[in-house]
Amino acid sequence: MEGYTKKLLTQREVCERLRLKYGTLNRMMNADDFVPPINGRGRKLLFDPDAVEAWIKSRQQRIPPAISATQRRRDKKSFDQRQKAASASLQQHANGR
Repeated sequence: MEGYTKKLLTQREVCERLRLKYGTLNRMMNADDFVPPINGRGRKLLFDPDAVEAWIKSRQQRIPPAISATQRRRDKKSFDQRQKAASASLQQHANGR
C-alpha cells in the first residue's frame, strides 16, 4: 500500500494497553525490560505496535496458565484426602504404642 504508515502508539496508549502507570513503564524501559521507543516529535515517546505486541506475547509465554476452578477443587480434595490419611496414620501409630 502506497503512502500507508502504521499508527505508532503513544506512551499513554501503551500504558492503557498494558494497564501500567507511566512510572512503571519508564522503569521497565530504563531496565531494558521493554521495547525501545521510537523518537517522536519533541519529547513525546512513540512505540511500534508490532514490537509491543511481540513483547506482550513473549511475556505471556513465560507466565504459567491460570489454574481453573475445577483444578483448584481437585487439588483441595486431594490435599484433604492426604490430610485425613496422615491423621489416621498418626492415630494408628499413637494407639499402637
